[in-house]
Amino acid sequence: MKFLFIAMLLWSANLFSQSYLDVIRPYYGVSGTSGAESVALPAATTESNALLGNPALLSYVERSFFSADLSFDQIEGKSVYDSKTDAPITSRGLRFNSISYIYPVNVYRGSWVWGFNLQPLYSFNSIQEFKGVDSDTGDNFEYTHRDRQEGVLYALTAGTSFLATMNTSVGFSVSFLSGENAYHKVFQDFDTEDNYTYTEYLDSLSFSPHYTGFSARMGLSSEFSDAIRIGATIEFPSRISISESSTNDTIEWFDDGTKEVWHSESIVGLEYAAWGPWRIGTGLSFSVDPLEVSVNYRFHSYSSSSMKSNLIDAQGNDLDEIVASEINLSVQNVHEFSLAMLWSLSPLDISFAASLKNDPLSYRLDDIIRLDTGIAYQFSSGLGLTFAFRNEQWQSDLNHTLFSGSERKVDVQNSYSKFQFGIKYFL
Repeated sequence: MKFLFIAMLLWSANLFSQSYLDVIRPYYGVSGTSGAESVALPAATTESNALLGNPALLSYVERSFFSADLSFDQIEGKSVYDSKTDAPITSRGLRFNSISYIYPVNVYRGSWVWGFNLQPLYSFNSIQEFKGVDSDTGDNFEYTHRDRQEGVLYALTAGTSFLATMNTSVGFSVSFLSGENAYHKVFQDFDTEDNYTYTEYLDSLSFSPHYTGFSARMGLSSEFSDAIRIGATIEFPSRISISESSTNDTIEWFDDGTKEVWHSESIVGLEYAAWGPWRIGTGLSFSVDPLEVSVNYRFHSYSSSSMKSNLIDAQGNDLDEIVASEINLSVQNVHEFSLAMLWSLSPLDISFAASLKNDPLSYRLDDIIRLDTGIAYQFSSGLGLTFAFRNEQWQSDLNHTLFSGSERKVDVQNSYSKFQFGIKYFL
């Protein structure tokens, strides 16, 4: 049992050292904006998304409005090992999603619009579990390996857009970022054949980074004709200050009904900063009443992410330099392609969008796929109702080493679904 205990401590200790994952973690979640948001085409139900996408699109809003919505979220994880797929595990919940206010200023000529918005920039929710048996030691041990991540990074954003020339709009927006990302990792081992004096062994690790920071972006939108519009955006690297706490508990239950608990030293208030990727996008939209279609591309410079701290490792080496080397080896830039469509038959609007991008972790070859659809109905009283659905899917892993020393590579198929219910009221 001493060997078992030491092995589990080594398994968890690796997660206490800061790495490249800590740097990209605040920027590596499910996008909080609607997928119908795009670089060149504002979907009728989500104009407020321009604040976090292309702020130049605000200039096309002609009436002030207020909007708010809730979302019902479902996360799901399915483990795959040797072509066998475990039954998916799920988690569901209802939460506040966003609130926005858009105000066009009354100007003599052209357009000048302000916008204010509070909504998730990223959601970090995922749930992963694998149950297996280690029989390489000669005795069978049943075990459960579970990872759960939950949290949201909110953006409080203000932006403005104005008509710079007769056909070209320019926009700017800045965001104050705040949120957290709670990560829980659990390993349970069961002596089902009663080979030893224990019945169950559990090792749990939790760490909770708290985030505060700022981001900024600017955009341009230009009309070549009534039917053709181009757009371009640039998002500057966000700086996020991180305060992290972590705990590690180990519990062993014995055959006689007693138990023993080991507490490792908790880490509280570990502080460092992360600089995120540059993001540059462009898009083209084409409209033939009542249909608008846009195609878009966005480049995410994840390889330029960096860590700023005064931290050193156990050997006295500068952690910033170590993390920079890890980013160079394990992080790649992301190319994102999207298609958005809007069918507008007043008072009914229907939107659809799809996007495809590669994973920023270079050792994962799978793509991240996102689909969105939305419908909105606007009453003559000024009140409108909106409904939208999103699904994002990606791959991850639960790779681990068994007590026998054998490595087990477990793939996880992740799914994040969001049902949004909202109101929109023109003032």
